[in-house]
Amino acid sequence: MDQFAFPFNLQGRLAVDLITDPDFNANDEQINALKMGLGLKKPSEDFWAPVGKLTGAMEAEDKVNLLAHIVPRFGSGDPAQEAALMTFVSGLKPTIKVVQSTSADMSDADAAIAASELLACETLRPGRSTREDFATWVGALTEDELKEYVARRKAIRQDSMKELKAFQDERAAAVQKVEDDQKRMMEQVDTARKERSMVFNEKTGKMEMIEK
Repeated sequence: MDQFAFPFNLQGRLAVDLITDPDFNANDEQINALKMGLGLKKPSEDFWAPVGKLTGAMEAEDKVNLLAHIVPRFGSGDPAQEAALMTFVSGLKPTIKVVQSTSADMSDADAAIAASELLACETLRPGRSTREDFATWVGALTEDELKEYVARRKAIRQDSMKELKAFQDERAAAVQKVEDDQKRMMEQVDTARKERSMVFNEKTGKMEMIEK
């Protein structure tokens, strides 16, 4: 994929998605694929370059989600899995065109989301759908069904962002409370120091009145 802004929250989300995928073991091919997918290394002409070009309009969050689907499929040593990767990349452009022809007013980003994620779910794992089965299924989807899928997908992202914002607000409030408590305590100590009328005399070992 093309290089994009990769803030800490997206790094964390990608790490969790990869670690929880049973096929991800951080082998050399997966790490190489991850670097290409993040734009940290020149993309391969047969896979990452076309994927990056066709998904360029998508939001960073959606690119990360797609990346988490793709990377664990590399380095399997399974010819069927290698073929599934090729099915995905070769089918991406035609699938986007089918989505756009079904829903002419759908944005490029939304068409890329629908096409790439539907294709990834159905073809990236061997044995789920053949190229022909997938083409027949996607071609039969209505405009309303495609738009509903995109709406559901965006809702998941928006809910996640809301939860993150709420967490950040709670954390900021907790930090501010600690700072306010510390400031208030220091002010009380300073006030007590200025207003106290007695002090301990180390020479006599007694509390004595302060002369003002």
